[in-house]
Amino acid sequence: MIPSTPFHPGNRSSWLRKPLVAFGRVFVFLAVGYCVLFIWSPGTASAAESFTNRLNAMQSRMQSDPTNTLILFQLGDLCHGEGARNNAKAVILAQGYFTRLLAIDPNHAMARVMYGSVLTMRARDTFWPITRLNYVKAGNREMDAAVQLAPKDAQVRFARAVNNFHMPDIMGREEIAQEDLAWLWQQAQLTDTKLKVDQKQTIALFHGKTLQRKSKPDEALQIWRAGLALAPESQDAARLKEQLKAVKPRRK
Repeated sequence: MIPSTPFHPGNRSSWLRKPLVAFGRVFVFLAVGYCVLFIWSPGTASAAESFTNRLNAMQSRMQSDPTNTLILFQLGDLCHGEGARNNAKAVILAQGYFTRLLAIDPNHAMARVMYGSVLTMRARDTFWPITRLNYVKAGNREMDAAVQLAPKDAQVRFARAVNNFHMPDIMGREEIAQEDLAWLWQQAQLTDTKLKVDQKQTIALFHGKTLQRKSKPDEALQIWRAGLALAPESQDAARLKEQLKAVKPRRK
């Protein structure tokens, strides 16, 4: 499915739900979004109950095996997803689980990129603008470190690309997102790729948008068509269809 992002699933400008605030001589973004690797529906009572039940079950497993990195990752992943539903307590739990995992295995690239994602969630839940900005910067550092650990891991690169795509230009992440998306689109064409169809369509959507921003509408349209062809009736296909309708080819 089309992922939510560090700041908003729709467009980059919506990262700024509030205006810029002058803090001394520094202008600080009041970030209210967060990094999420998958789209999440609004929280419901049943969803909350499901999360609580799963959390309790996994915590019980961890009590008998507290250094099991697989359980720690699953707990962090579970709480990361719940954090996307505006559960600030779940975000703190996720941060704790990933911190513990990385203390055991500092080279766990997927845990590190998820930890970076969690830090950008902390920006959403923090009041002070400078602290919010620091959380986002720290999250970016962790995601960059994860990619350095596993530069050919498509899932790690996907996580950073989706996160960074929606950051405003002032954060200086546009080129990184473009490089990740271009590489990911190449990986999506491989027969042995580990990317799922919904991820491929997400990559097509975002990569096409980066090309559109660079005044390359024809290339963007070509990628969106290819992405749409992967699963024309999927939920993600609707966003690709919107782009195909909205963007016109360059006049010859």
